[in-house]
Amino acid sequence: MDQTDFLQEQNQYNIMDPLLNEIKELFFSYFDHPWLINIIDELPEPIGNIGSIRTFLTQSSILPLQENIVLSGLTGLKTMVRIINIWLIPETNDIFGISAFSQKKSLSNRKFRQCISYTLPINTNNLSILIEELENEIIKESLERNLSK
Repeated sequence: MDQTDFLQEQNQYNIMDPLLNEIKELFFSYFDHPWLINIIDELPEPIGNIGSIRTFLTQSSILPLQENIVLSGLTGLKTMVRIINIWLIPETNDIFGISAFSQKKSLSNRKFRQCISYTLPINTNNLSILIEELENEIIKESLERNLSK
């Protein structure tokens, strides 16, 4: 492989970098907080290894040599989204103590909990869309790479 082929291959993978950066920003700014991870960990279904998600998202770009890290990270993210959609979002008002039927009567941080209950479905959906777009780009790049051989 000469330098031109190498640079062309690198440029193909740079297309995925903006998607990876959007996923990083959304995950680290919204989902990667100890209080939310603790709530998710208390749900009936285990999320798995949050470390694999963090390892994947600390990558500066996606390269073919990092296939195991990418697959493990994407699987972890998809599992997290599925668990949030199935177990957390339907019970958000009760879990965050903002339902009229909730047993949590403390008013401290009520506005914060209300904000989380309203934004969780939106941010989870946005994360799901970004994951799907990144997966599609990875598949597209893989197919193009295999066809050009």
